Amino acid sequence: MTADTVGASDNWMKFVTALPSTPNGQPIVSSLLAPGWQPAIILIGIASIVFGIAFRQEIIGAVQVWVDSTAYNHCFLVLPLVGFLVWERRTVISSVSPRAALWPLLAMPALSAIWLLAAVLDIQEGRQLVMVAMFQVVLLVALGPRVFRQLSAPFLFLFFLVPSGAFLVASLQTITADIAVAGLRFFRIPVFSDGYMIEIPEGPFEIAEACAGLRFLIASSVFGCFFAMVMYQSSLRRALFITMSIIVPIGANGLRALGIIVLAHLEGSAAAVEADHILYGWAFFTLVIMILIAIGMAFAEKPRRAPPTESRARYRPSLWRFTVAVSAAVLLALIGPAYAFRLESLFPVAQLAWGDSPHVAPSWHSLSGALPNWRPLVHGADREFLEGFEQPGSGIVVRYVALYRLRAIGNMLTTAENRLVDDRDWRIAERGEAAFSLGGEKITVTSAEIVTGPRRRLVWSFYVVDGRITARLLEAKLLQARAVLLRRAGVAALVAVSASMDNPGNPAEDQLARFLAANESLPWYVDSLRLVEAELGV
Repeated sequence: MTADTVGASDNWMKFVTALPSTPNGQPIVSSLLAPGWQPAIILIGIASIVFGIAFRQEIIGAVQVWVDSTAYNHCFLVLPLVGFLVWERRTVISSVSPRAALWPLLAMPALSAIWLLAAVLDIQEGRQLVMVAMFQVVLLVALGPRVFRQLSAPFLFLFFLVPSGAFLVASLQTITADIAVAGLRFFRIPVFSDGYMIEIPEGPFEIAEACAGLRFLIASSVFGCFFAMVMYQSSLRRALFITMSIIVPIGANGLRALGIIVLAHLEGSAAAVEADHILYGWAFFTLVIMILIAIGMAFAEKPRRAPPTESRARYRPSLWRFTVAVSAAVLLALIGPAYAFRLESLFPVAQLAWGDSPHVAPSWHSLSGALPNWRPLVHGADREFLEGFEQPGSGIVVRYVALYRLRAIGNMLTTAENRLVDDRDWRIAERGEAAFSLGGEKITVTSAEIVTGPRRRLVWSFYVVDGRITARLLEAKLLQARAVLLRRAGVAALVAVSASMDNPGNPAEDQLARFLAANESLPWYVDSLRLVEAELGV
């Protein structure tokens, strides 16, 4: 230890001794914390403030989801639960001195690069998860592996601050529908199933996104992790209870949906239970949680809180080592946001240059009258075209084109909020992919069958990004990222075409394939808009 380090440590101890003291003369703060905790906590607090400023968009976005979505209202309880878990482990804080570690800094550049990639790909959930992971590295650097390991339960609990899991909705809807249909068949109740629509003689039921059970699953998972950390010491018991808290709500939600439909069958009316089905769901979920608690308490272990044996007097942490380690961790974490800021300055927000919609061959003519009541719900488009076309011997094909100027960060083209239909007018009965030949090239598109009353339409959709057509969201995001990182970001498009499925003699697939073949090359069209902008200096 150098003379400067010793002097800095002595100055810190003089500050501590000036604080209010216990009756025996020992500073109150010092009596609660082992040596080294005061500077570690102060530096972690400063790092938290820096993170709050640098990653404010991620934090604001997360809090907004907590407020807007009932599936994530529980996130407001995460920090109090973390505080409780830390308090339960207070003997660690009072007995073990933190020792700043430098080797975890090796992970920070990789995490910062992953954050940058998630930002360019516009994966908000990924940005938030990586932000929490980088803060975990800050904690590991400041406290050292021994202390971090003993406090890992509250630290890792911070990941529950990220509102994640929305990607599971479609799978949960399918599982819930399958359980309900299987149960109805077991009870020999006549049932017809069409995707997420379940119909019995008493009326139809839809397994909507709100009925998928995501709220139950996430809340049960958070509760299961907290209960396991508090009630068990064995890693095996903790893993088993957490697994049970994930599996049970998925099956229970399917039984809940089955119970509501069976109740409607017994009462003779689907509308009779429609108004109260949410109340039934929460009552059932409360019962499931009570059963989980009863099972968990039956196997609860007595806590073993033997304090660590490390002596305080054997180690006096270096203030300079704390400062250098935490500062380096924070600076490395800021590399990604700094480069993202640089990219954003290269692609400033500007209005899209004016242009016409894609040209269609003369065999198809544009319709000037009323169009079928369908259009996607798309957010943030710079320009939109909704047009109807007709060809002799063919039905009406509706084409929707949304144009976007690609930006470095925050492209709305591939946001998960975009929808193929307005849920108030249409429902998606089936999803899949379709392939057809376009200009000698095999093209794959997203296919969706949408229904409203007796009417049924087929919708094909795809993205046009960086000169390529793709149906897959992830591939579109990767093409966006490539265009941005190679600094050739220009214009991209979301295209959706729709045709009626009500005439079996004129298949909707054939109508859409013929119509798309009559369109000018869509990658060329989108690229021409970029060239127009370049000529205008936009």
